[in-house]
Amino acid sequence: MKRFKDYLGDMEHLVSSSPRGDKKDDDYIHPALKNAGCVTMALVREAIAPVIFRNEEQEITDIEIGEEPHIRAVPNKFKYPEKGRGLQILRVYGAGGRLPQNKTFLRKNEKPSDAFDMNTLVFGDSTTHDNRVLPVRAAVNYSDGLSLLPKHLCVDETFHNRAMEDGTLFDAAEKKNSDNLFTRHFIIPGTLMVQVLSTRGKVLPPEGLDHLLLSMGVAGLYGGQTSTTGVNIRSRIAGIYASRFEHPLASPYEIMKNLGDADKKDADAVLGAIHDMMGEHHDVSMDGKTAGAYQKKLVDRFEKDDPALEKQYVEASPKVAELFDSWFGTGKKK
Repeated sequence: MKRFKDYLGDMEHLVSSSPRGDKKDDDYIHPALKNAGCVTMALVREAIAPVIFRNEEQEITDIEIGEEPHIRAVPNKFKYPEKGRGLQILRVYGAGGRLPQNKTFLRKNEKPSDAFDMNTLVFGDSTTHDNRVLPVRAAVNYSDGLSLLPKHLCVDETFHNRAMEDGTLFDAAEKKNSDNLFTRHFIIPGTLMVQVLSTRGKVLPPEGLDHLLLSMGVAGLYGGQTSTTGVNIRSRIAGIYASRFEHPLASPYEIMKNLGDADKKDADAVLGAIHDMMGEHHDVSMDGKTAGAYQKKLVDRFEKDDPALEKQYVEASPKVAELFDSWFGTGKKK
């Protein structure tokens, strides 16, 4: 992963300062200034059990690409579970995750670092503190997840009823037959979706990239009604790419347009086609096989309580804390 060093941030220099007056002590503190450099990770998300990605309507959410509607998994369908897994990782090492997800709260006498941690740096967060809003923009951007095939080839439905506890359709409270009948729409196992994760401005340090890869894992529970479907998505990396500026192919919509004749039911063929097109347009690249092996090694190290990985998290924790405490707190670097 050292090949991406020039396109990522530096854990030792997360904080910077700029003058606002003639005196040296008039400098104000802020995160390190952004620099040219972006890292892009192309993913193929494969449904391995029924998946439900929808909004308020019953049907699976879609968007037209060309003349055909395709499944559209909005970013939070993937980001929310992975942000939650990131909190669990930090809790294992005692390096953060003190508060529940999306329930960030600071008492008046607490420091910003009592709530903000590595997960905040990677995935973003915000809270209020003594009548101030503390916003932290995510270092990693999640795109939509788009099905490679048109929606009608990827979605099916089943018919259900909400029966009484005794197994009948009789509503004992209303003294009539139940009308609680509904249709469940779901994404068919085997469906492939493409998604892009990216970071720009050199705001994400290498330790943050490792945290992202660990939080993503290799499989998980995504979307709605996961108590019914269980583990339903396998995540595979097509490749990791870096350049000074963003390229159009960092959008999954552009990837879809350029996939050509690749078999959109064959995950290996899609992974290879994506890497070929992405690698051609970026300064530095890593193929999916190498990136996947690195990620698997990270997961294995975590599961086996590797002391070096724990040390990486423990040593990064106070540096991330300094960023948030200096930025939102005292306004002075330690």
